Amino acid sequence: MDNELVAISEMAKLHHLTRQTLIYYDHIGLLNPIYINEHGYRYYSVYQIPVLREICLLKKLGVKLDDIKKNMESRNLESVTNLLEFQKNIIDEQIQELNKTRMYLQQRINFYEDSHKSYPVNTPVLKHIPTRQVLFVPFEERPGKEVLHLTLMKAWNILFDSNTIPSCGFGTLIRSEQFNNEELYKNSGIFVVLPYPQPDLPGVEEIPGGSYMCMYKYSYPYEEKDFHYLKEWVENKNYKITGDALDLCLLDTTFYNSEHNVDYCCLQIPVIKK
Repeated sequence: MDNELVAISEMAKLHHLTRQTLIYYDHIGLLNPIYINEHGYRYYSVYQIPVLREICLLKKLGVKLDDIKKNMESRNLESVTNLLEFQKNIIDEQIQELNKTRMYLQQRINFYEDSHKSYPVNTPVLKHIPTRQVLFVPFEERPGKEVLHLTLMKAWNILFDSNTIPSCGFGTLIRSEQFNNEELYKNSGIFVVLPYPQPDLPGVEEIPGGSYMCMYKYSYPYEEKDFHYLKEWVENKNYKITGDALDLCLLDTTFYNSEHNVDYCCLQIPVIKK
């Protein structure tokens, strides 16, 4: 009989486990030793080696111990195949989530790489910008630092509640019907660029793609003087404004330094040549 027994330390070593792991398996009823001597030493049968080997395999595949135990209690070809199919479906879902997270990371990297490009500050430049979907949340009063941050958090929470990470930037959207009015920021609000289309999300708007006169600047994304300067420049250069303006914040408070203690933004006005 002694030749058929394997001490717990040897059993653990064979399977690259610790004694504590086998003791835990015994405690939960996953794999019990067939013999415990008067000193409390645990011994296993050599015929339990393939059982523990299968347990280790299933655990390496990510199967939960409770599911392994149930499978071992009534194990047959169909049950183990179903168990593996179930685990495969879990892995497929995890892969989808990881791919989604990877997409968010790449979008954020792209956003910062574009922010790092060297553009002349306070100098209008014509750029083609593709169609964007944004979540719009209106300001409850004229925008300032506090209003900006509180409104932005409303937008972020809407996205978080829909399991969406805002990875593509935010800013202030200025309505075109207010361009020539004293209350420039009436009906304006925060926009957050969506990482992928979500037409059913309340507050989503589509920003048309096309030519935009852009101006990179160190100022907050609600400075009227910046807008009026770019608007006058556009009109003087014989361009026609075709829609709402966006003041996109590229680098916010978290990037302040001794040289710049305001946001780095890109004011964008859609235009066509007259």
